[in-house]
Amino acid sequence: MTLKFKNQILLYVYVFLLGLISSFSLPPYDIFYLNFISYPAFLWILLIYPNDKVKSFNIGWTFGFGYFISSLYWITNSLTFEDNFKPLIPFALILIPLFLGLFYGLSTLTFSFLNPKKNFLSILIFATSLSIFEYIRSFVFGGFPWNLISFSFVNYLGFIQLLSVIGTYAFNSIIILLFLLPIVLLFEYKRNFKLSIFFISLLFCLSNYLWGNSNLKNH
Repeated sequence: MTLKFKNQILLYVYVFLLGLISSFSLPPYDIFYLNFISYPAFLWILLIYPNDKVKSFNIGWTFGFGYFISSLYWITNSLTFEDNFKPLIPFALILIPLFLGLFYGLSTLTFSFLNPKKNFLSILIFATSLSIFEYIRSFVFGGFPWNLISFSFVNYLGFIQLLSVIGTYAFNSIIILLFLLPIVLLFEYKRNFKLSIFFISLLFCLSNYLWGNSNLKNH
């Protein structure tokens, strides 16, 4: 049986910190492997409350808020040049991440309607839901395509060459799925299945990296 958080404040603090941790995978830090911890933990918490729609939305929103408030702090720099705009800094710093976090909340809410369980299918569904709402985010109110989680690899040119073939958002979907895969270790699957997932993921990463580097050398 999965233990639930008795302290709800602690639950949301924990989720907020997971989003915050994920933000350090982006430039200038580029610690991409943090997402192999934060994303599985994010999904695991959602699976603790599979039938609670409100909580699922709030968990996603809180994760998104933590992610964006840390990774988009720089947008307030443009408000520092005029004294008249400086009072707007706290609002920009808080309200923009709160708004963008809604897309994470909507993705987790959608996920909660699709009968999530502790299985591999739920990983695929969650990755798809999050990917779709990240894509929608690029259109709403003029578009805000910044800080996709796939930007974690922006300084690994060989690895991101796949973008030239499948596009930004398809690549982002693959990266989300890749970051989520460690949660398989917590599911009740046989050892051979877990090893298969690991080796397939490793094979993809290595082949993609080698192909990407080869592609760079040929251009």
